[in-house]
Order: sequence, then structure tokens, then C-alpha cells
Amino acid sequence: MTDRLYRLIYGSVMLIALYFSINNLVYFLTGLMILEGITNWRIPLLVNKLLGISPKTDVNAASNCKISLEAERIWRLMVGLAFLLTYVFFPEQLWFVPWFLAFVIFGAGASDVCPGLIAMKKVGCK
Repeated sequence: MTDRLYRLIYGSVMLIALYFSINNLVYFLTGLMILEGITNWRIPLLVNKLLGISPKTDVNAASNCKISLEAERIWRLMVGLAFLLTYVFFPEQLWFVPWFLAFVIFGAGASDVCPGLIAMKKVGCK
């Protein structure tokens, strides 16, 4: 499983949960994103390990990084915290932010272009 496919599935499930107001599913997906950001146990890596597929590594990306954390890990933590703040703590005032994030994640999965990851790699993450 690639990160692109995971973002596509995650974004579509989040959009469905938001549309049908399935709060428990939104809370679960938010917690899953935060857990993946904290522990770096990402579902695509775990699925690939179970299937016996070795991950691709980019040697050049690791050599010019200023920050020793992976951009994917920081992105997952930031997105999870954004969902937590906007959906759990301020749902009436910031109702559009979870929808925007879910559409962006879905679009990142469909096109393999994620503005958040690109920005974090420009800052200096792996």
C-alpha cells in the first residue's frame, strides 16, 4: 500500500463520516492520524510489512535534510491536531476546516500532490 492510496482512502472515509455526521468515525480517524504522527507506525508501512514488500528509500532526500523527522510524520501529526481542534473543540465556529482538510487529503491521494508535504520538505524535513 502506498501513502498515496492511503491518503485517498483516508480522505474519502473522512468525507463520508463528515457528510453523514458519524462522529465516532471522525474521532477514530483523528485519533488514528495523531497516533500515527506520534509513533510513526503508519498503516501503509505496516501493510507493506505484512505483505513482505520492502519500502523505497530516497538516499538524496535523507542527505540534505535539516530536520531529522520525516515530513510524512509531521504532516500526520499536524493534520490530526487540526482535526482535533476544529472538529472536537470548535465545531460550530470552524465547521469548514475539517471539510477543507478532508477534500485536500482526498485530492492529495488522487493526484499524489500534497501541498503540506511539499512545504515540509522545502523547510528541510526528510
